[in-house]
Amino acid sequence: MPSLARAADLERVLTRAAEECESGAAWFGQGLPQALKNAIAATGKPIEQSAAEVAFVEAGAAPTVPPSPAARVVALSTEGLEGLASVVRSVQGSKPRVARLICPVAVLDFTTEGIRVREIRHGLTAADLQGKLSTTLWSGPDLKELGSH
Repeated sequence: MPSLARAADLERVLTRAAEECESGAAWFGQGLPQALKNAIAATGKPIEQSAAEVAFVEAGAAPTVPPSPAARVVALSTEGLEGLASVVRSVQGSKPRVARLICPVAVLDFTTEGIRVREIRHGLTAADLQGKLSTTLWSGPDLKELGSH
């Protein structure tokens, strides 16, 4: 049975990830993305997988390829701050190319300019994340608290 902290991290990731597929057009890989699919289905929201606009994959898992190469790929992970470096490395080298990572401590975008911090968990700073990574992070004035949409 997962600890309360681990369960809270999972809920945080699934809740934030559900926001990524507002249109309902999504594809779900194995593992954590299947939990997301089940959570969305439990709300009664229809899911359309044939014309997926976004594809969810599990960070660090064996690569799965979405049926539509045009889909924006979002990686999900329940790793916290201590495992962030490992997750980022796995996402950076993955195929298909991941556009966004959602984890319990942050939402990170992988762009041609580098890794952008889009959202960060309450109580953490971008410096906390930077301290765990060997690559430079950047953020803009639109940086939000994770889950504050």
